[in-house]
Amino acid sequence: MKLRLGTRSSALALARTEEVAEQLRGAGHEVEVVRVTTVTTDSTHMPEGYSGSVFAGELRQALRDGQCNVVVHSVKDVPLTDEPEGLIFPAVLKRGDHRDALVSLRGVPLSALPRKSRVGLASLRRMAQLRALRPDLTFVEIRGTTDERVRRLDPGDLDAVVLSASGLKTLGLEDRIAEYLPILPAPGQGAIALECRADATDLVAALREFDDVETRICIDAERAVLTGLDTGYIAPVGAIASRRGILGLKAGVFSVDGTKRVVLEVGLPTSELHAQRIGYNVANALKQRKAERFFAPEVIENIDLSGAHEDDESSFIEGPADDDRIRVLLPRQEGRLSATLRANGLRVDTATLQEAHLIPADNTLDGADWVVIPSAQTMWALRERGWEIPASKKIAAMGSTTRQVAEEAGYAVVLSPEGTASSASLVDMFPVAKQGERVVIVCADQLSSKLEDGLRAKGYEVERLEIYTMSDVEQVDAELKQMWDDGAWDAVLLSQPSLAEAYANLLGHRDDVHVLAWDEPTAAALKNLGIPVLDVAKSKDHFGVAALARELVKVCGR
Repeated sequence: MKLRLGTRSSALALARTEEVAEQLRGAGHEVEVVRVTTVTTDSTHMPEGYSGSVFAGELRQALRDGQCNVVVHSVKDVPLTDEPEGLIFPAVLKRGDHRDALVSLRGVPLSALPRKSRVGLASLRRMAQLRALRPDLTFVEIRGTTDERVRRLDPGDLDAVVLSASGLKTLGLEDRIAEYLPILPAPGQGAIALECRADATDLVAALREFDDVETRICIDAERAVLTGLDTGYIAPVGAIASRRGILGLKAGVFSVDGTKRVVLEVGLPTSELHAQRIGYNVANALKQRKAERFFAPEVIENIDLSGAHEDDESSFIEGPADDDRIRVLLPRQEGRLSATLRANGLRVDTATLQEAHLIPADNTLDGADWVVIPSAQTMWALRERGWEIPASKKIAAMGSTTRQVAEEAGYAVVLSPEGTASSASLVDMFPVAKQGERVVIVCADQLSSKLEDGLRAKGYEVERLEIYTMSDVEQVDAELKQMWDDGAWDAVLLSQPSLAEAYANLLGHRDDVHVLAWDEPTAAALKNLGIPVLDVAKSKDHFGVAALARELVKVCGR
């Protein structure tokens, strides 16, 4: 059958349509790609310049005019309620990657972006969720096609941009992805739909061969959340569905300032006939929790897109007066731990109570088979000394942030547990040692012996190369101390034993602040100082963080 596929002329739309064309050609169809002229080639879900259903309308007109007999839509561009007479969607193709992705200047993840980094995006949904994770960043509205938005990084205008993973992959830009973001996607994101005239019965039958029922059910449920909320893609609403017999639907509505959210998740048996009903039910449940207050017209009209925090010299981001999240002080640099705490609904401020100082040491890296980097601070110490890790050495790094810093320095990391890792998780990744295999652990003099003990148990010869020490700052930041004395925080999380004394000496324990410990040695150090510990992380990963967050919610009552 001769198929003429109508599409927009942007690089992404053409590449996406060519992928569809290849599927159709594989089934024996003759396919021609037809470029349809549109008013604009870029899309935005921001209040000013909201593109809405503009593209769908222009493509449908080309279909009616006979320029093409099939049009290729990104599901996000298809109107939610407009069902034009005489047209039909015979096929929703198998979904691509539904996730949002971060592209950054030096390939760093969200957690490692410096404070006040400028991040470009084109939807309130992304802005709202990312502000909850990193309130210290500056979010900037950007327009243009996908490739134009990525090019905004080249002159240094932006530090990072947020785009759909499926679009980046379609354009062959997957290697630019620094991180897949832990946020809810837009309903229907990553899905493609084919539309044609309803009276072209042979064509409808041919296209139905490519319909993926599982994808259709999922996107119907997701998009029904928007229609059930009486809103559209301009709203800060995310939803994702999956179906393996039972339909699982997770949806959330977020305040654009990042301080509040309402998220619901359901799992029910469903068919194509009932998918929308599930979405409507979730929307009604969100309405019962007054979620629509986050996208009321007056809220959308008054959104600040001028680059909040850009001229703010404060070390801490103050939320609105009604921000009732539990506020946690984390005496540690921004990284995976702070991001994971925020992902669990906590309001987190990072601060410095200790700083690193070099200590005398001899460079013994040449004699190693493996070099272990326990922290990002170790990379600073190596750089300050002017020491290079020889190219022949295998490198292991503890945790994602440490790995990222090592890779930025030009090193290839062989072993590294994901997330905020522990000594045990890194040891588990090491193979059993060959005879005489030697490991050098480059570290601070306060590092516990767990890492070296675990590696020795696997048969390695282990040398501990102490090259720096952590000591208390001479004077705590005046703003931090004033806020502490004023009772700004509900809790403090201490991540290593040396911080226990720094906390006691520099801030002074408050009875109205709940103290959390990242591990048992830190808890023991606190208890030795007479400081009560509310809870200790059961594991040094996102499960451990989630458990700490649940305990705080329980004791704080919110």
